[in-house]
Amino acid sequence: MAVVVGVGSVVIPVAANAGEEENGLSAACRVADQATVWWASGEVSLTNKGDRPVRDWTAEFDVSQGQVTLDNPWAYELRQTGKHVTIKPIADRADVAAKGNRAVKVGINPAGKGMPKISGCRVNGPTGNGGDTGTNTAVPADSGSFVKDDTAVHLMWKPPTGGAEVVRYEVFQDGKQVKTVKDTMTDIERLAPATRYAFKVRAVRADGRTTGFSKDIVLTTLAAPGQDKPVIPTDLEATASGPYQASLRWRAATDDVAVTGYRIYRDGAKVQEADAKATSATVSGLTASTSHRFKVTAVDASGKESDPTREAQVTTTAAPDGNGGKAAPGDFAATTATKQDGGVTQHYLNLTWSVPQGVGQITTYQVHLNGKPAQTFMWGAGDPVLPVPTTKGSREVLVGSHPGTTYTVKIRARLGDGTWGAFSRELTVKTGG
Repeated sequence: MAVVVGVGSVVIPVAANAGEEENGLSAACRVADQATVWWASGEVSLTNKGDRPVRDWTAEFDVSQGQVTLDNPWAYELRQTGKHVTIKPIADRADVAAKGNRAVKVGINPAGKGMPKISGCRVNGPTGNGGDTGTNTAVPADSGSFVKDDTAVHLMWKPPTGGAEVVRYEVFQDGKQVKTVKDTMTDIERLAPATRYAFKVRAVRADGRTTGFSKDIVLTTLAAPGQDKPVIPTDLEATASGPYQASLRWRAATDDVAVTGYRIYRDGAKVQEADAKATSATVSGLTASTSHRFKVTAVDASGKESDPTREAQVTTTAAPDGNGGKAAPGDFAATTATKQDGGVTQHYLNLTWSVPQGVGQITTYQVHLNGKPAQTFMWGAGDPVLPVPTTKGSREVLVGSHPGTTYTVKIRARLGDGTWGAFSRELTVKTGG
């Protein structure tokens, strides 16, 4: 889930970071000018200078603080480990066309800890022909690298095919060359325990030319022996912050290798994370007049998780009209449409609704597809500023390139007090074809 500026707006960077170019593909990451310490929208812009489309790409960057989410989880997959973020396309839904561009919208929730910044923006990916499986035999390829212990890894790769004879290989660790070897395997030692590293390899041929880099070989060293779990956070308190969210507070945990973050559990399931300096969090998306149980754990640099705090229970307040009906978008309707994107037919849902009245100004809505959050969008921001709908709203949502697919869809609004309202009625739609 991510916030994007309304249709037709322009994203202007307040922080930008250009990524390295590989096989004709490059990336630039930026945070939009409307960023705050509570929410920011951002963008990863991919540019393909090659003569063939790229399918199997991987974009990466580091965020200074906060949780990163996707505007369109139907086309992309996002993983976040600490401050490191990785985004990949899902199947054939996000090819980068030859001589073309693709923008990936993200949202960042800094939880009031400061303005978010992006660094280390980069992209990897072999060029393809639209049907490429991601295998590029002209560069070295990982063949079973593994972690040896808390300070060493063993790298193994397949040699590239074609071209002049390979005379040696250059091994890079986090972007810096650390070794030159003649064999197709090597050990990398003197690493830090419980630390993530990205390695890549390129070959040097007899004619002096180098191949492209392999895909990143990402490995995390083991925790050092004898490290204990973090101390349990204490004094967890939970209070209702309206009908649809709760506020949590706790005392910080301690650890022998430093606490790196906290995990928040609601009714037994993990729902969000907080950074190492956090001692409070707000959990949204709750149901009005409902009891919820919360626990918090601490996580250290070795990946170990503490035992949970004692349980804190809270009951959310009633919705504005007692049952949430007045806070739900009305007259909700959904139709299907298609657009061409780099030779691929993409399917969209066109949504319309009546704006809830009597609950303050509404600038943000959230769409759920098949019961899960799929997209969040905002009006009243950007350049030019788009007018906030007051009676009727509309939006198109990309759902992918597969025809004849059935979806359930519903929508809800963030009310004037900052809480989420009730959902609209749920509709069932099927893409054409």
